[in-house]
Amino acid sequence: MIHILFSGVGWTDIALTLNRVAVGMFFMFSGYHKLFDTGRHREFADELRALHVPAVGINQWRVPFVEFSAGGAVVIGLVAPLAALGLLVIILVAGATSGRERIKALKPIDKADRIDDWLYLPETLYAFMLIMVISAGAGPYSLDATILNLINHHTG
Repeated sequence: MIHILFSGVGWTDIALTLNRVAVGMFFMFSGYHKLFDTGRHREFADELRALHVPAVGINQWRVPFVEFSAGGAVVIGLVAPLAALGLLVIILVAGATSGRERIKALKPIDKADRIDDWLYLPETLYAFMLIMVISAGAGPYSLDATILNLINHHTG
């Protein structure tokens, strides 16, 4: 019991896999809807214009394409650290643009409240989830692990 209190229950590979699949699915579905639902795509393009994001013409397609394709790669664990890095760039830009606007609207009362508001943003949580994938890799339940096993089998 003492070991669990200080070291956790284990199952780290399963926890990392669940983290990878959840964050990948979020981006895959988000990108899919921005690409294929005309209303959602129009809303996204309007938001980019309102936030004064440059090159709206290309970014209204590039961003959701990266979300969809890199999100799918993270879900199945195919070059997951690279795919997660691409998504991290997108989520950091989202935080710096729309996230900043939402923080202003919350009118934090002091520095601690401002930090709390930033930590409350979904972008912050997704960024940490992506950092886990970048740091830990896709894990043993992934295409990356299968490919690495095949490479090691043929070189060994």
